[in-house]
Amino acid sequence: MKDYTDDEFSKLSLEEKTRLFDLEAEKEYQKQIKLRDEIYPNYSFQEKVSFWSGRLHQQMRWQVESGLDPYSIYTPEWYQSTKKFETNFDKIMDEVFSKYWGTGADWSKEEYLKRIKNENN
Repeated sequence: MKDYTDDEFSKLSLEEKTRLFDLEAEKEYQKQIKLRDEIYPNYSFQEKVSFWSGRLHQQMRWQVESGLDPYSIYTPEWYQSTKKFETNFDKIMDEVFSKYWGTGADWSKEEYLKRIKNENN
């Protein structure tokens, strides 16, 4: 996609802007599919630990920067969906908390576990 200056972009019609945003969204979606289907399955355990540590830390930081609860991204539904995608997710998160998040990021494992717990179990 062509890079637009602010002035050029402001002169585009609503339809042109919508088309550009749709193209960008599709491009991002295709990147996510490739990550899910081709790249992530070939990661080593340690690469998966690094992936989840970085991805979830970033999402929690965005929540904080938006004035929101950083742990609200964790729900029982999210957890179940993630476990279907990554069967070793609990072991990965144990590593995330012991090697990455307990050394300065200081996210609470207890709070994380509380949020993903299904009260019906």
